[in-house]
Amino acid sequence: MFPNSPNVKLKLLTLVLVQNSIGSSIYQLQHSKEVIGINFSITSNEYYESKRSEIKIDLALKIQSFLYDNSKYAEIDDDIYKIERTYQIGQFIELYLSKTKLRKSDIIDYA
Repeated sequence: MFPNSPNVKLKLLTLVLVQNSIGSSIYQLQHSKEVIGINFSITSNEYYESKRSEIKIDLALKIQSFLYDNSKYAEIDDDIYKIERTYQIGQFIELYLSKTKLRKSDIIDYA
């Protein structure tokens, strides 16, 4: 495989926080979009910056800029990640993700 070949399939998720029947807040799926991206390693500077800001970056991906719809969550291999930071680089946008404790079963309307 070539170094800059798409090698990860992800689903961008737009979630909203709603009240359920007992008054608790729960996430509801508003929109999802399946895209492919390129997994890459974060630099040592990015790693130390994430530790300093107390945001643990678990994964870094690049996708085509026109595919990104400002989603704040992504699903990869049945895990839900929060998109902590984005960075525009030409035709690509870098997504920096941290793994959440959310499960698909915790999200209303997630099939």
